[in-house]
Amino acid sequence: MLAQLEIKNYAIIQHVRIDFDKGLNIITGETGAGKSILLGALGLSLGDRADTKILYHQEEKCIIEASFNIANYKLKTLFEDLDLDYEDRTIIRREINPNGKSRAFVNDTPVTLETLKILAEHLVNLTSQHETQQLNKESYQLEVLDASAENNEIRTNYISLYKQHLKVKQDLTRLENEQAKIEQDLDFFSFQLQEIIEAQLDDENLEDLEEELNSLSNAETIKSKLYAVVLAIENTDISVLGLLNDAFHMLKEISKFKKEYESLADRINSSILELEDIKNEAEAIADSTRFDEERIEVLSSKVNESNRLLRKHHLNDLTELTALKESLIAKTSSVQTNANNIEALRQQVFKLELERNKIAEALTKSRVSAAQSVKNEIEATMKQVGMPNAIFEIDIQEKSSFSENGKDKISFLFNANKGFAPQPMNKIASGGELSRVMLSIQALLAKKTALPTLIFDEIDTGISGETAAKVAEVFRAISKEHQLIAITHLPQIAARAEKHLFIYKNDTAEKTETKIAALKEDQHVKAIARMLSGENISEESLSNARSLIKI
Repeated sequence: MLAQLEIKNYAIIQHVRIDFDKGLNIITGETGAGKSILLGALGLSLGDRADTKILYHQEEKCIIEASFNIANYKLKTLFEDLDLDYEDRTIIRREINPNGKSRAFVNDTPVTLETLKILAEHLVNLTSQHETQQLNKESYQLEVLDASAENNEIRTNYISLYKQHLKVKQDLTRLENEQAKIEQDLDFFSFQLQEIIEAQLDDENLEDLEEELNSLSNAETIKSKLYAVVLAIENTDISVLGLLNDAFHMLKEISKFKKEYESLADRINSSILELEDIKNEAEAIADSTRFDEERIEVLSSKVNESNRLLRKHHLNDLTELTALKESLIAKTSSVQTNANNIEALRQQVFKLELERNKIAEALTKSRVSAAQSVKNEIEATMKQVGMPNAIFEIDIQEKSSFSENGKDKISFLFNANKGFAPQPMNKIASGGELSRVMLSIQALLAKKTALPTLIFDEIDTGISGETAAKVAEVFRAISKEHQLIAITHLPQIAARAEKHLFIYKNDTAEKTETKIAALKEDQHVKAIARMLSGENISEESLSNARSLIKI
């Protein structure tokens, strides 16, 4: 429930703090005193847009703070979804700066206006002659019917199945499209894969292949040059090794004179050993080098095929070609895998459709069953509030396809005049009639569900006398279970207030200012008497006021 509303620097309100009670809170005041301004301030706290024109003092910021007791609203999950700190006493604050910038907070956490609006739907329900258009919305009509039929559990189950079926069907469609694309390209992929497999290049290195090919292709040249190296090292006429050995022995002979000569001898000896190794290795390689035409053909074929495949697929090396091969294997093998997955999803879709259809059928049956009792209750209340000839019907038609609401198309039909067939509300109902239909619906919902704070803004326009008294009775009945705030000009309704708030203008030398006072018992009586007889309150009007209050 709305516990408190504090308004600073808004319109013609400098500063007011209003405490609301459970039950029926009535707001009265002269025309133009600021009752609509009060609702405007509350609307700002709940996400309505604002501009700097609403500032009482243009150089100061406007602050609207609304406190709600929400312990019984079951909103913890919603707060979690909105990433907000939950408090049983939740405070919403809206600030509008003179520069036009606006900020909003929920329990001191900054929020967007969109977040405020989402939260507001669960905190306040405003009904006025300007706010009854939701009656024409199918979504609202469905909510009314389902709430009356107590369909919360079955509808939750249906929505869950509907969304699950939709997701699985989307997954199936995506996989079928992928499969069609793969099957379309399968022959091409298979050809590419077979071509790479037949090349047998998995364990090969193109540089190694090219090097071996060059070696074999130039075997005779390589062989002759290697033997020339061997001969240069150990030529019997001019032997490099012989000369080095002579030098080694000469250095050894003089090494006894100086250690430096010993070091030189060791270095020459190392060179001798290295040259002998070179000679032996060159000789061995030369001996093993053979011209192998068959091997040359094999290598030439592999090198040519490798280069062809690399050019064809715009690749840099055989490693990338191997990666392409693995990719093609995965694509071709996925055909069967996808086929298995598709079949499994088709079975799942079929099963979910059966379950969805079954629950949708039960939902329809429940709605049809509840429609007559809803019609009867709403018509009974409409008679109470001054529409004795009103007809209310709920038309339920089967749609061609399923939606999140089932397979039902709901339409509220209405006619206030005797002898005329009911029609959709947007075609026939006036603003005043819509307000009273909304009141009748709220009276019904009050018995079935936990409603947020209900605010009725002058929906009693155009009624008086006994009808006004009946509307007051409906207000009082609703307020036994839910907080109800009503702005009214009718004494019959104001008299039933459990808390009476009076809005008035206070004119000062500088500026007009709106004030709000919570009336005590004697003030409440006088206010009702004034509504009955005007400013000149008589004993008779006071007596009539007391009579209304005691009803």
